[in-house]
Amino acid sequence: MPIFLISLPIFLIIFSGWLLKKFRVVTDDWIHILNVFAYYVSLPALIVNSFWEIDFLNRGSMNMIFWSLTAILLMSLAIFIFLHLLKIDRNLKTAIFLSATVGNTIYMGFPLVELGFGKNYLPDAALVGTIYLIVPLLITILLVKYWHCRENCLNEELVSFIKNPLTISVLVGVVFSFIDFGNPFIAGVKKSVSLLGATASPVALFALGGFIYGRFLKKDLGKLFLVSFLKMIIFPFVIVLGALYLFKMGDVRVLILLASSPVAVTTFVIAEKFNLDKDLIGNSIIISTILSFIVAPLVIYLFR
Repeated sequence: MPIFLISLPIFLIIFSGWLLKKFRVVTDDWIHILNVFAYYVSLPALIVNSFWEIDFLNRGSMNMIFWSLTAILLMSLAIFIFLHLLKIDRNLKTAIFLSATVGNTIYMGFPLVELGFGKNYLPDAALVGTIYLIVPLLITILLVKYWHCRENCLNEELVSFIKNPLTISVLVGVVFSFIDFGNPFIAGVKKSVSLLGATASPVALFALGGFIYGRFLKKDLGKLFLVSFLKMIIFPFVIVLGALYLFKMGDVRVLILLASSPVAVTTFVIAEKFNLDKDLIGNSIIISTILSFIVAPLVIYLFR
């Protein structure tokens, strides 16, 4: 299969959601229900099942965790300093930070890793993708308080974050990874969790296609391409330099592919919650998702 066709199934599922929404077969209610199912059921199941397979005491896993955390923290700090120096609206600062750091590492990242590198890389994808998603979200909540949040907002959002199904599923998966489940009944439970997790990517991608339909580019393209450049080019470049030359890691393909993922759809939910620049974030999702049709195959080709 030509390298640029590897990610084609991903974008065909997205396009099918877009097309069916265009012809009104799919409605906004469908999109909401599919997102709820993916967010509260299938995605947590995928994370639990993937973390179940990880040996956290393995040196390779520890290196991957350490560098993933280091990279996302350094990237977040650099973007924060850059935005702090700019004389622009605080809501716009937060919107740019959110969309430039929070990638679609799970809904799009997982299926791209599986198609490009194989199922054996899914546990690594779950580990890295979750770090890339959760850490920037937590930092964004802190920035909302720092730049423009009302009183007690931070405490409310931290409690909400702890109760988040993604956070809970990560903790459950980590606990399960240290327990030896040899019982046939437990094996059956694990299989059920695996089957539920398998629905996460296609459901989320289909819903993404429906979400994109009808959202037009109303914002300055310069800002949109700046966000996409920071998210899909600069961050992977930081990963390459650090992982290969600083940590001397031999296999960085998952780290880099997930770092180059487009802006996460969940950022739009956060934008609505905190009344950020919804046009900028919504259009950043569209632009970066379109650009990922070029970026993702290139990354897979270079590091496969």
